[in-house]
Amino acid sequence: MRALLVALLTGLTALPLAAQTLNLPRYDSKPVHFGFILGVNQMDFRVRHATQFPASVFNVESVSQPGFLVGIVSNFRLNDHMDIRHVPTYSAGERLLRFDALDPSTGQRRWIDKKVESSLVLLPLEFKLKTERIGNHRWYAIGSVNYLLDLASKAKVVDDRLFKLKQQDWGYDLGVGLDLYFEYFKFSPQIRYQFGQGDLRVQDGTNYVASLNALQSRCTYIVFTFE
Repeated sequence: MRALLVALLTGLTALPLAAQTLNLPRYDSKPVHFGFILGVNQMDFRVRHATQFPASVFNVESVSQPGFLVGIVSNFRLNDHMDIRHVPTYSAGERLLRFDALDPSTGQRRWIDKKVESSLVLLPLEFKLKTERIGNHRWYAIGSVNYLLDLASKAKVVDDRLFKLKQQDWGYDLGVGLDLYFEYFKFSPQIRYQFGQGDLRVQDGTNYVASLNALQSRCTYIVFTFE
């Protein structure tokens, strides 16, 4: 969030120059253009507790963890205020579940952490709604539907010490951002939120899984687009 605010403030300090020089005046009239994204993420879970916990589990919490993402942008112009985009993205990070439970080795109650690494390939179909351009900037909103494939999934591994997630998921993103037009490129910082809709639990018969009614992906992204 701090990086996004710095980028926005940097861009906004250049806005008074917009009346003097209009950068890339015909850029948005192009039917197709390409670019790339870089960013950071904060991976998390939406935890839905079981109506009745197993005898050895008392509570479950999710703790968000940081990661990163990179991707390629293909932008197709629909009209002056709407684009459709395909942005295949690689997003990596770690997610953490904390179980207030009885330690199986000692029988003592304590917090047991289950770390889950994720290497996600995201294949989104994205719609970009844009305001009128004012000088060298314009605001926009993003909405997308996503298919997600977790390359680090251990869903088929037989090991009760692991908390396993399904390999495939789907969901949608919502976000807002700012297009800033420079002399040779367009820079677009944005913040967006991902809402996974699939239940990621793998039914492996452990009490940890039995303590959950559903487990869904949540993620916050700070993205910088260069086109």
